[in-house]
Amino acid sequence: MSTARAIYRAKWVLGFKDGAHRLIEDGEVEIDGRTVAYVGPRRASAPDGVAVRDFPEGMLLPGFISSHAHLCSHVGDRMMADTGRHDLFSCGFLNYLPAGKDGANFLAPEDPEVGIRYAIGELLKSGVTTVVEMGGEVGGNTDIMVDIAGEMGIRGYLAPGYASAHYHYDTNGRLRYEWLPDDGEAQFETACEAAARNNGKYDDRIRGILVPVEAVLTSRRLLRRTREEATRLGLPITLHVAETIWEFHETVRREGNTPLGVLAEEGFLGPDVILGHMLFYGGHSQTGFPRVNDLELIAESGAHVSHSPFVFSRRGISLEGFRSYTEHGINITIGTDSYPQDMFNEMKFASILGKIYEQDFKAAPARDVLNAATINGAKALGRTDIGQLSPGAKADLLVVDMGRYAFGPMLDPIKSMIHIGNSQCVEHVMVDGRVVVEDGRLTMVDEDALLAEVRKGGDAVYRAYPDYDFKGRPAEAIAPPAFAKW
Repeated sequence: MSTARAIYRAKWVLGFKDGAHRLIEDGEVEIDGRTVAYVGPRRASAPDGVAVRDFPEGMLLPGFISSHAHLCSHVGDRMMADTGRHDLFSCGFLNYLPAGKDGANFLAPEDPEVGIRYAIGELLKSGVTTVVEMGGEVGGNTDIMVDIAGEMGIRGYLAPGYASAHYHYDTNGRLRYEWLPDDGEAQFETACEAAARNNGKYDDRIRGILVPVEAVLTSRRLLRRTREEATRLGLPITLHVAETIWEFHETVRREGNTPLGVLAEEGFLGPDVILGHMLFYGGHSQTGFPRVNDLELIAESGAHVSHSPFVFSRRGISLEGFRSYTEHGINITIGTDSYPQDMFNEMKFASILGKIYEQDFKAAPARDVLNAATINGAKALGRTDIGQLSPGAKADLLVVDMGRYAFGPMLDPIKSMIHIGNSQCVEHVMVDGRVVVEDGRLTMVDEDALLAEVRKGGDAVYRAYPDYDFKGRPAEAIAPPAFAKW
């Protein structure tokens, strides 16, 4: 359902004033259609005929912005927990993403529409109201994704991804990549057309973006083409870059420069570019490569970094470090990446891992990580109408139930929410004036039926794993269970 005009009252409201979030105790937000009309202290009375919704133990926040996510069920990542090939240097996705035996696609047995619905549902239930999607799972399903996103109500930056090369395993199971005969030109043209065609759909909730999916699979020529077309079309750009140790060293071997250095050489960087992950720069402790000016180049260009701490912490990898990037003047945003699509999880790990890396309790404070999930994400997309609650902003918001037992006593509810909260605490979510989560449940789908469908698809992928594996092994041989069966 959509909201014509309503007033939301909550114990706490995170409003936006004088260029920063401000916490209002006993505050209210007035929604007028698809925009915010008022944010501030609770007024004595409501205008005649305006519905009032009260959240006596709630915290009302601007909707979160996930600057990097893959809209699928992530059955591969779920399989690779605590395991993986040693020759891929801690990377998870390279264990299953490349074409397998006889060109097999790991995900072929799954229904992609179910995976897309499930992922969007996860994001909304986590309070994410805007998502930057990373290329429709390497170019596929994007038009379907646009319609599903439009139906489910999320705000999204969506377009087909493209690349100059593709990964595959050879007959001995070794990782290889090979260049496409046309250097990815056909994919690129399709992506530009789709991004322009879908830009503004569903009351402007859907916008276009250019996604050369991985820097290591993109030729210098295609990087330049992307830069030219993004400028011409007025679209933002995002890509994966410097996300694996394997990629870092392959780029140095092939190009004679770091992944970020190659982008800078080609004039690719700019304030319309979101760099997905950007973990491995010259000087990172895991590269064995001397310190160079990678971080300085990002800051000088005005490009942004999307940080997804949880997925990499599972692989023993961390950003070095949150405070170091911000002190260089880099705008850090937060992406939910794979699973779980839980912005609370990401904020919590951003703060904790930031402190551990710096060995300083003052590093990556709650204020900075909440900014990264809201106004920093909006800045990366060139917008001031999302990521904040202020008059004229989009009616994108969430309510966190702070009355839950786990929160206990609170001196500062924001810090409590960052360090204790999770998506299960999200009570209510609105996007563009439409309620998409009510009492913690999605309003537009049958959650139980969707969960059953996505699990059915995952089981089909795992059963078919021998058809993908170059040795014909079952999934359990690659990803042994935590405990032996009884």
